Amino acid sequence: MMIAAYGLSKYFPVRGAFRARTTLKAVDDAQLRIGKEQIVGLVGESGSGKSTLGRCLIRLLEPTKGDVLFDVPDERLAEYERVRAALLELETRGVEEAQKAADGAPSADVGAEIEATNARLGGLAEPFSLLSKSRAQMRELRRNMNIVFQDPYSSLNPRLKLTDIISEPMLSTHYCTRDEAAQRSRELLREVGLPEFFEDRYPHELSGGQRQRVAIARAISTKPKLLVLDEPTSALDVSVQAQILNMLRELRNKYSISMLLITHNIAVVAYLADKVYVMYAGKVMEWGDKVKVLREPEHPYTKALMSAVPIAGEKRTRVILRGDPPNLIEPPLACRFHPRCPVAFDICGWTADEVAEDLAYLLKGKHFATFGDALHLEAESDRTLVIQGTSEARKVQEVVEQEKDDTRSLTGIASVTSSEGRVVITLRAPMDPAMYRIPDGREVNCLLFRPGARGAAPQPAPK
Repeated sequence: MMIAAYGLSKYFPVRGAFRARTTLKAVDDAQLRIGKEQIVGLVGESGSGKSTLGRCLIRLLEPTKGDVLFDVPDERLAEYERVRAALLELETRGVEEAQKAADGAPSADVGAEIEATNARLGGLAEPFSLLSKSRAQMRELRRNMNIVFQDPYSSLNPRLKLTDIISEPMLSTHYCTRDEAAQRSRELLREVGLPEFFEDRYPHELSGGQRQRVAIARAISTKPKLLVLDEPTSALDVSVQAQILNMLRELRNKYSISMLLITHNIAVVAYLADKVYVMYAGKVMEWGDKVKVLREPEHPYTKALMSAVPIAGEKRTRVILRGDPPNLIEPPLACRFHPRCPVAFDICGWTADEVAEDLAYLLKGKHFATFGDALHLEAESDRTLVIQGTSEARKVQEVVEQEKDDTRSLTGIASVTSSEGRVVITLRAPMDPAMYRIPDGREVNCLLFRPGARGAAPQPAPK
């Protein structure tokens, strides 16, 4: 395996009013694996964390937590995943014991077992972990990984000639001498389809497609094993996009490079990638073989995303998502997609505030004739909602049953009762989804696929 990330998270500090500090969870508990000589696509809407994940993967950004293993043998990776899965089971058992214990702590045996398993996991990861490397070690490893940034206009230094731009990675990583770097820069210009006499030109003298070719030449100058491509064709016209994609495929075959292709363009992924990861709000929602994910999506978000892609000769039913992407400073409880999900159900993460907003709209709007305008809804806790101004629990229950198919938050209601002249609504406890493996080998981050949810028994994948 060329690179594998587990539990990778990146939180950015945010300063609010009165100098209060909080964090923006740009990437949260993401996993991603790229095999040798494999091209993996990473798709999702703007703000989903794709670029942040790509930069954390090669430590251009320092991850908040998680681990990244680089150039790890498949046998060692399989053992690492087994130990990691065992550690997650032990931690879950420890939490359950702590909740039952009078002192709020797990048993000494479980604590010792967790500590020993954690030490074993660290021993397996240490030789391959990018996050454990020093600055000097990372400088050497930089030869083996590089990135092509999204904007060719801002990613090239306007004060440097093209040969100097392409030589930068070779000189900074001590890959070769200055004379050798200059010679290789001229060779790379020819390799990416630019004439050698361009060596003394500056970036402002080039078109957008030519600048992107220079950026790619710079990225492959040290013959890396891994290349992160952040929207490599987004600023280019269609004809130039095709040339760049064909060139990337040729370079992959020539240099045996593994690639992470970050893009909004599903057609680019369909043409170039082998595997596809789908991100939403900092989480990986689904990943698997390109054909399966793009043609037969399983996660509700992936279905909505793919329904927006036109296909010649096919009539497709567009899935329109309600609402907006979530605020990642205070992300939704449990499943991050549940406020917009057309098939969300009782345990997906509904809070009392979400239910109160939707129920107030129904009781004081659509069903105004039944309840009038004297109602007041408020959340007493995360799991309890109170309606003042009525004690007609039966009528509220009838509205819930009538409207829950269209208003998904109402599926989270466990009971509706009367108490002291008011209606008390209790919500079901939410469940955090995991990555569940389905029969065709894909992994889906959705409670619809948890063991037993559909009568089958898909197994959770290692996180």
